[in-house]
Parts: sequence; structure tokens; C-alpha cells
Amino acid sequence: MLKQYPHFLYKHEAPTATINANGSWTEDQSGAWTFAGACREETNGKGTSITTADGRALVFSSLIQMPVGAERISEGTEVAIFDTELPAEAVQNFDAYFETYRPHLRIKGINHKFDSGRLHCRMWI
Repeated sequence: MLKQYPHFLYKHEAPTATINANGSWTEDQSGAWTFAGACREETNGKGTSITTADGRALVFSSLIQMPVGAERISEGTEVAIFDTELPAEAVQNFDAYFETYRPHLRIKGINHKFDSGRLHCRMWI
């Protein structure tokens, strides 16, 4: 039997910037990769385009489908989809292990649009 969501989605939580006591901006270096859930990656072989939130027409690389109720991933977030689930150590040290798991990488890119539907959620990268 085929799995509806056979792939593994990881997202990069970007570091946040705050204002310190002196009024200067400082960047929190706690940005890290985390497991976001199961998904199904479908390559955009036809060159179909979508309209993004700012009204641009964008030819996307892949459509990512996720189960209903999946966590919303903000536009602009870096994501990576793998064929296999990565061990916790590889997720925590993503940059160090990236080359090791590159053969299992389906796509890595930026989320351009996210849609929470009634039957499933979709994301375009």
C-alpha cells in the first residue's frame, strides 16, 4: 500500500533580532532546523505558476502536500524535504550532516506560499 505522505519536511527557524539595552539591534543565534512533519513533494514539471501574497506570478519548483492540520510554515522560511527521516543528531547539526544525507534530499528551498485547506495543506517552493 502506498503512503499518502512518504517524505519528511524540515524547516529552518531563522534567528530573531531584538533591541538590547543600548538600543542596538542584536541577532539571536538560536536559529535551528526542526522536523515539521510528513509530506509529499511533487515536482512542477509543467512550469505552472501561482500568485504569491504580494501579487507576483511565480513559477514554483515543487508543490508540497501535507495532512490537514499541519503546522503553518511562514512564507520566506527555508525548508528541506528528504526521502528518509533524519536522525535527531543530524537535525540538530544540519550543516555538518547535510552532505552525508544529500543523496536522500528531494528539494531544498524557500516557502513562497502556504495554504491550509479542508482536506490537506499545501506549500509552494
